[in-house]
Amino acid sequence: MIKVHHNCLLLIFCVLLFVKGFSQKEESTVGVKATFHTGAILPHRPLVNEVIEGHTQAYEISFYKSTTGKKEWQQLYNYPKMGVSALAVNLGNERELGMGYGIFPYIEIPLNKRKLNLRIKIGYGLGYIEKPFNRETNYKNITIGSHYNAIIYVNMGWAIKLSNAFSTSAGVSLIHFSNGSYSRPNLGLNNFSLNTGLAYNFGEKKKHIVNDITERPHKWTKKVMFGVGVKEILLVDGPKYFVSSYSFNLIKTRAQKSSFGFGADVFYNTSLSNLIAEDKSSTPSDLDDFRVGLVGIYSFDFGRVSFLIEMGGYVFSKYKGNGDIYNRFVTRFNVTDKVFINLSMKTHFAVADFIEYGVGYNF
Repeated sequence: MIKVHHNCLLLIFCVLLFVKGFSQKEESTVGVKATFHTGAILPHRPLVNEVIEGHTQAYEISFYKSTTGKKEWQQLYNYPKMGVSALAVNLGNERELGMGYGIFPYIEIPLNKRKLNLRIKIGYGLGYIEKPFNRETNYKNITIGSHYNAIIYVNMGWAIKLSNAFSTSAGVSLIHFSNGSYSRPNLGLNNFSLNTGLAYNFGEKKKHIVNDITERPHKWTKKVMFGVGVKEILLVDGPKYFVSSYSFNLIKTRAQKSSFGFGADVFYNTSLSNLIAEDKSSTPSDLDDFRVGLVGIYSFDFGRVSFLIEMGGYVFSKYKGNGDIYNRFVTRFNVTDKVFINLSMKTHFAVADFIEYGVGYNF
């Protein structure tokens, strides 16, 4: 009887914390969160099965700042959090993979305004794999060929505010390691996991700003871009090949938070002539290293920063080894109204082609 009584008091206490948490109109501006993940590596290619042995665990610590609506895009995206996360991942195979580590900036966007708050967290940055491929000492790891990699992080989950200081969460996440074909092999590692976290909010409390949003003009903008990258091809520890791109985009504002458009790309990839030369049925020419493509674009806009998803098809390519469809995942930062910088990963479906660094101009 006493045990039941204590359990009831505990339940009432939790409910009061829950109600109190959502009765507050002010929010602490900074916080820290600890998250635990448990999951497994996804075998997106049959060869990845060679290094999958056990379940994975990841330990994540995040520091963040809550936006208050000072900028219009913050209001449009329901006052997201912005911060930096660091994580350590036990990849489930001590001999061939060891540990994975990552540090990355991120944005966490509320997708509704309910007490059970659905949120998406997206970030990318620098990753480190403890035991990459080595021809002599670690030849079984055919997934990653370098210590340093890009890490891409996506988490979809639900957050519940327990009190003015504490909140908890649960969700699913995908953690991706890849070097963008800078060093072979590069099948990449995709870790899928379930996660739970506890956040502590502190610092100055501020109310959300609610202002009238300025309507963005629905007009077309022309953009030209130049990008460069480096990649390896089939041989492990082989030469690095230079890649460059030349692009023209025509983008129109679709809504307050997004844009769409079309474009044309010219790629100069010095590795293609080597690949074509290995194909006895092909005749070498001066155009072997060139590809021309047409692309469709959708952009999610956050003030000066945009995240673009591009899907294109080659209208000219002598090399056919990876098909006619390509994708780009782009982060674009507008330095001024005219000049912007690009960071993107070009892929052929799930296979990375190269990481691209670029600059562009609006006119």
